[in-house]
Amino acid sequence: MIQKTIFLAITLFILSACAVSRVDTGHIGVHIVNLTGSGGQMTVSMDISLDSLQLGSNRQLFVTPYLEGANHQTALLPTLLINGRNMQYVYERSGLTEKARETYNNINKVVKRQNGTSQSIDYLASVGIEPWMRRNEVTLRLSVDTCGCGVTVGNGLSAPLASMNMNPATLMRLVYVTPPVTEQPVVAHEGMARVQFEVDSITLHTSPYTCRNGQRIDNRAQLRVIDDSISYALSDPNVEIAAISVCGYASPESPYVHNDYLATGRSRALSLYLSQRYNLPAERCTYNAVPENWEEFRQIVVDAQELSATQREALLQLIDRPVYGPSDYDAKERELKSSKQFSRLYREKILPAWFPQLRCTKFVINTRLRPMPDEKLAQIILSTPQLLSLNQMFRVARLYPEGSEAFNKTIGIALRYYAEDPIANTNAAITAIKEGRLNEADGLLLKAGNLPEAENARGVLATLRGDYESALLHFAAASLLPEAQKNKEMLE
Repeated sequence: MIQKTIFLAITLFILSACAVSRVDTGHIGVHIVNLTGSGGQMTVSMDISLDSLQLGSNRQLFVTPYLEGANHQTALLPTLLINGRNMQYVYERSGLTEKARETYNNINKVVKRQNGTSQSIDYLASVGIEPWMRRNEVTLRLSVDTCGCGVTVGNGLSAPLASMNMNPATLMRLVYVTPPVTEQPVVAHEGMARVQFEVDSITLHTSPYTCRNGQRIDNRAQLRVIDDSISYALSDPNVEIAAISVCGYASPESPYVHNDYLATGRSRALSLYLSQRYNLPAERCTYNAVPENWEEFRQIVVDAQELSATQREALLQLIDRPVYGPSDYDAKERELKSSKQFSRLYREKILPAWFPQLRCTKFVINTRLRPMPDEKLAQIILSTPQLLSLNQMFRVARLYPEGSEAFNKTIGIALRYYAEDPIANTNAAITAIKEGRLNEADGLLLKAGNLPEAENARGVLATLRGDYESALLHFAAASLLPEAQKNKEMLE
């Protein structure tokens, strides 16, 4: 129920076929306006004061209250007829003119104006509630006609006397979803180094070393490649190393099982070195191996300009031949070394020039945000939001009042970086509903899955559109959510 007291200064226009004349009538006072909706009826009651109204004896006022919706839908209420002295005599003898009877379907009350005296009228009337009244705010306005020409309605013709929002969605609760705590997002920095090992050895030499066969090994430059990559990955002071993974590759000469032993052992040695150098728990430094690097061997063959088309095709057929175990790999290597087709190429090119390129170590350095308070995260989200988990982004949003510009902006950032996540879409849809972007909310809720909070949001969205039947189904689907249960009870 809405109560309001308004004084309307009304200037009336008398319309004729050839001229418009102006009559100043003073004021009509409208007091204590009650606008209620129940039982399928919208009821209007108000006290209309004529104390300041000066009405010529040959004049009439047709005062018609009407309800107006957000999209200019209208519903007329019965008309109040105010007669001057002579017009009252005419009315008492003859009733309404034919024109007035055609124009006004229902006269609520007829009164005679006693100029110069205090005079008030109790107005009470109802009109059936239409669907549009349930969707948006309804405004009560007046149309005043001095000639019986008809009711004129339209936004802005008179000041609103009262308004009422019959849609229960304005009182319903929308519930944001708190994302679960998950692993931090990581940024991967990939690199490759050619760390050397002595023949048949898995010992990593970090300082210059002379092998038994006289070979000189100096890994300082290649280890520096890894150090530089880690330093670059840690150039942001807000991040830490989440993990380092090492993968060692060996070339196909020697038996496959032996190559597997060498590649795995060498990868393990390098992983242990990095774990100790950067004081990382062993579980953060992982390793694996590719015993024979046939994949990169194939790429070398594809790119080699010195091969004829026949040689290239033959080599690719051998490389691509299916294998089912170590013996199949060893058979390929034997064919490379001993067949007339490949043996010379193997001695002159493959073994001395191409196979050494296959012996390498590839590494991936994963970094993530260091642990920090939410207030610090609020700064990080403005510069490198991709480093935050969805849970962290929501914690940042909670630093601000719900519905504030900063809160809504943070929810939008979360959606941008977690565009397919049901929780991010649910929270963004709730923000869109609260801001009146209903069509956008529709699209977001398509990606929100069956979360109770998403079903509740769908229910509120359906309620806003006046689709109460669908709304009840959505609230029922979200019945485990206390707010959805209350929303359902409110709608019922």
